[in-house]
Amino acid sequence: GIIAMVKAFSYGSGSIELASLLEKEGVSILAVAYTDEGVTLRRNGIKTPIMVMNPDKVDFNRMIQYQLEPEIYSISILEKLIEKADGVPICIHLKIETGMNRLGIPSTEINVLIDILSNHRNITIKTIFSHLSASEDEIFDNFTHQQIDTFNAICTSIEQALQIKIPKHILNSAGIVRFKDAQFNFVRLGIGLYGV
Repeated sequence: GIIAMVKAFSYGSGSIELASLLEKEGVSILAVAYTDEGVTLRRNGIKTPIMVMNPDKVDFNRMIQYQLEPEIYSISILEKLIEKADGVPICIHLKIETGMNRLGIPSTEINVLIDILSNHRNITIKTIFSHLSASEDEIFDNFTHQQIDTFNAICTSIEQALQIKIPKHILNSAGIVRFKDAQFNFVRLGIGLYGV
């Protein structure tokens, strides 16, 4: 499946227009940066699942109202979401830290994550993902392969502990072209969608 990035007004291309086209073409998930962007798409008739990459805890009520799916990149933001959801079903996208050192749940907190998710079955893990830090640069290919291996190992431990299969993705635009063996269930098409 394809996760298409339509954040930042689709990089100036018009998010509503582009989202409508991508929805007709059968894109699996649309990804936005902020809740407001997702709400705008919903208010303009977009039905495709929408992933919010930078969720703010003050927006969780609107995410639930508009059936938006937050990226969960830390234990603290997961706990805030659980508090706001108050048992209401909600889908999330788990981001795992594998070496980019920007956002993501580190391997040292995976057991805590598993414990929390085990006790809150209203939370559905829609996908689990990570981000490659240098997929476009072949001099870092060894590190990229290490990131992919780390991601695989963490995903396996979560799936085994929760006894579920979780769709996965790790490739951005450059990764789609260069690491075809790591396409998993989804790929994230961002700047490549716009001609780069």
